[in-house]
Amino acid sequence: MQAVIIAGGKGTRLRPLTYGCPKPMLPLIDRPFLEWMIDRCRKASVCDILLNVQYQARQVIDYFGDGDRFGVKIRYVEESTPLDTAGAIKLAEPYFTGESLIVFNADVLTNLDLLALIRFHKETQADATLTLTRVPDITPFGLVEIDAQNQVQAFREKPNAEQAVEFLAQGVNTINAGTYVLEPKIFDIYPTGEPLSFERKVFPNVLERGLKMMGFVSDGYWMDMGTPEKYFQSQIDVLEEKVDYNFGDRVEQKSKGIWIAKTANVSEGAILEAPSYVGEYTSIGKDSRIPSQTLIGANSLVNRTVSSGMYATGSVLI
Repeated sequence: MQAVIIAGGKGTRLRPLTYGCPKPMLPLIDRPFLEWMIDRCRKASVCDILLNVQYQARQVIDYFGDGDRFGVKIRYVEESTPLDTAGAIKLAEPYFTGESLIVFNADVLTNLDLLALIRFHKETQADATLTLTRVPDITPFGLVEIDAQNQVQAFREKPNAEQAVEFLAQGVNTINAGTYVLEPKIFDIYPTGEPLSFERKVFPNVLERGLKMMGFVSDGYWMDMGTPEKYFQSQIDVLEEKVDYNFGDRVEQKSKGIWIAKTANVSEGAILEAPSYVGEYTSIGKDSRIPSQTLIGANSLVNRTVSSGMYATGSVLI
């Protein structure tokens, strides 16, 4: 099994955060989100990773290198111009080994069981498996219709409110959750170096060609971190342990929801409310109050009550 991570987008919905930083390099608590994704692959024994990069590519390459210090092998597929999601995968074709590909969008935080997904794909002998999830409001999303055996039957456009009621009455309520297991042969018919979309071209073509496409429905945690609001909420959800996150040995949980780096100095008298996080080499003075839903980044100095929310690395609040 090879992994392909699509990490070349500009992250325009996350601006201004992404003006100087590629979206997958934005921090999830104390490290780039992309590092969290790579660690998930390694834990699932998927250690051959093809990493698609384009926007601010050098930041990604300089940080991860060949992947050795993360316990994986990384090779980079760099787009000279954006090729859309599937076009980026097609560009990686020279590195394909013939094994199945597990494909990730680099903006989805989830507790999806990767081993169960891979097992499902193999057992059903699918040519393509899409992870699906259910959301309370389906109107912002295109829908994926599956039958009783979870085989994909059709793709539906974003419904209006009236159509949403009809779809829900029919039991059509699953959306594309952004992780796929694909057989390399589905890319054979497309030219290299041209824009190509999964949603608009490749997935509909799989059905038209009579290939087998399955839907793996996961009802666990799922968050598209593509907006500042959802990016912030994902941090809080990690602190509240709604999704798996390996803090490693650099951070201790002082009490439920309160996480403090071992190199941080928190004075007696300081008040920390859950959920909150204090980063490495940060000093919290005795007159400080860190309210709920606050993350203080590394190398910060705080000696007063702060407003709830995230603070950038190197902040000085006195």
